[in-house]
Amino acid sequence: MQNLITKNPPSQGLIAWGILLFLSIIWGMSFLFIKKIVVVLSPIELGAARVFLAGVFLLPWAYKGLKVVPKQKIKWVILSGALGNLFPAFIFSLVGSKLNSSLAGTLNSTTPIFVLIIGALFFATVVTKNQVIGILLGFTGSLLLVLSGNDGKLNFANPYALLAMSATFMYGFNVNIISKYLKNIHPLYLTSVAFLIVGFAAFCILPFTDFFHKILLPENRLVLVYLLCLAGINTSLALVIFNYLLQITSPVFASSVTYLIPIVAMAAGLLDGELISLWHYMGMGVTLFGVYLINRK
Repeated sequence: MQNLITKNPPSQGLIAWGILLFLSIIWGMSFLFIKKIVVVLSPIELGAARVFLAGVFLLPWAYKGLKVVPKQKIKWVILSGALGNLFPAFIFSLVGSKLNSSLAGTLNSTTPIFVLIIGALFFATVVTKNQVIGILLGFTGSLLLVLSGNDGKLNFANPYALLAMSATFMYGFNVNIISKYLKNIHPLYLTSVAFLIVGFAAFCILPFTDFFHKILLPENRLVLVYLLCLAGINTSLALVIFNYLLQITSPVFASSVTYLIPIVAMAAGLLDGELISLWHYMGMGVTLFGVYLINRK
């Protein structure tokens, strides 16, 4: 099987794995931040503020980005921003208000499944046998985690899991769109232009909420810190790095970060006092083996 990292030199392969681990830590911690923030902000307020502030952080590069991004590709940038950032931000804010952060983090693990399925159906992606087996194992492990409720018992009627999967379905389209249509655009300018557009849309929502009143209260200063970290580091910076990873690897390799996110999210949840059951550990083990098969030469 051809190496999924691409035919680049070994040093670039090490960089790709380093980025993958870095992103898994950053995004895995996002769900703990969300859990802390939704105590004060509503899911709509959090989703809109996260996207808007991420756009603000990237604003210094947006002007040049508008010059760099080809005009004929703006429609793909808008679609990427909406499917990869705007809509999922609201969805995971709601999911994070209903589930433990460790469980919410596991729901990202279905992304590579949709990357492959959507890639095969709409983007002429060739799927190998090892990839299929790895994806199925990864999904099985993720399913064990998803079905493990907040109390550590299996819960086969979890509507928020299905809601989160609608976001990972969008992620699947976004990864393929970037890989096929936006691969040659500098990741910093691509991300800044995308957030300039969706960030403006998110800002238009905030005046109709109590966001500005809540966030400026002295007792909510720590929540503001969490929000700034979530928007500046876990969203804008992480997405610039992820877009770069997509350019030097394959969509499947880059999206496999979502298999490692649950491990970090679960560890963070454990440190925060959340219940971690045997089902969780079983799910993590199966998921990691799936990651190994997906990226096996």
